[in-house]
Amino acid sequence: MATRSQRKTNSMDAMKKCFRDPHVTAAVAKLFWQEKKVEKARAWLKRAVTLNQDIGDHWALYYKFELQHGTKVRQKAILAKCVAREPKRGEKWQAISKAVENAH
Repeated sequence: MATRSQRKTNSMDAMKKCFRDPHVTAAVAKLFWQEKKVEKARAWLKRAVTLNQDIGDHWALYYKFELQHGTKVRQKAILAKCVAREPKRGEKWQAISKAVENAH
């Protein structure tokens, strides 16, 4: 919600306070994604899913990013890793994964 000029400062402050928090890391990745810094966004998203592999929202965000900016090989690799990790947490992930139409 900060202005464009304050986002970098606020994200750095958040990282200092919550260095190993996957939610903060994913938020910083979103900022890089909005600024079209593709390689930095990819690195931060990878870091977010590495910090806590049980958060499905971050896996979905990483996959969506790769659908827009990645290759088919990267997309398949992320999808395979997500399936192997079987994430169970996430604000949106739980509702979507428990839906009957997504049971497969």
